[in-house]
Amino acid sequence: MKKALVTGVAGFIGSHVAERLVEMGVAVVGIDDLSAGYESNIPKEVEFHKVDVCEIGKNGSIFKGVNVIFHQAASKKNICLKNPSRDMEVNGIGTLRLLEQAVKYNIEKFVHASTGSVYGEVKGVIKETTARNPQSFYGVSKTAGETYVTLFNIQSGLDTTILRYFHVYGERQENKQETGGVVAIFTDKILKGESIHIHGDGTQKRVFTYVKDIVEANIMSWLMPEARGQIYNCASIFQMSIVDLAEALMKKYNKRVPIIYDEPLVGDIYNFNVDSYKIHNQIGVTFRPINKIL
Repeated sequence: MKKALVTGVAGFIGSHVAERLVEMGVAVVGIDDLSAGYESNIPKEVEFHKVDVCEIGKNGSIFKGVNVIFHQAASKKNICLKNPSRDMEVNGIGTLRLLEQAVKYNIEKFVHASTGSVYGEVKGVIKETTARNPQSFYGVSKTAGETYVTLFNIQSGLDTTILRYFHVYGERQENKQETGGVVAIFTDKILKGESIHIHGDGTQKRVFTYVKDIVEANIMSWLMPEARGQIYNCASIFQMSIVDLAEALMKKYNKRVPIIYDEPLVGDIYNFNVDSYKIHNQIGVTFRPINKIL
């Protein structure tokens, strides 16, 4: 039986990855410091350890028998504004510590969750070859994590794949303002009859990507040899503005609430136009548009 380690297993995406692996008959060990995730998210079949990814080197037994690591643990984007040092510790140093253990224990595969924030503001279409130019603390720290992953692939021969996520949403997404995603936050406000707050004028566009499609990107990155050493954009090609998202959700739940426009967030990107055909062409992963899911 294959064995997988999932970091951030109590979080939104990590718990979905673990759930899919369990369905596949893979033995799963998961770690999380529970700073943002919930133990209730973790499938009961998972061997869970409450561990800070920055302290991962202190418990080598976690890695014994592991074939693949799915590194989903990360400092959240909004938290980085308050504590950029911690943001770098988790997303940069935490990733380095995990890679060191992967080499030490001869792990076969390392699938790394990154973000479209590494690109910064881009005029035109975002491809994997587009230069990284992060404009937020979060983007900088995730760029550092990516760079470590690439370095270990080159110098240590570790089989790695980097997945750059864009605006993931779906079941179990956190709906708190500080740590949640905009789809979950808006849904929660609408169902409670509370005002929706939009940072900026609301015309900024996003490419909302369904979590179960992200899970398949992780699984196929592990199973397909073509993914070795590759970087993939993981995003729906369907663009939707923030204000159109709010309108679509109010229509879905047949309930209107006021929209309040606040100041733009520091480092927020106005427009995302993402090319994600590489992952489809190489390992067969597609991302459904949000208007087909809502």
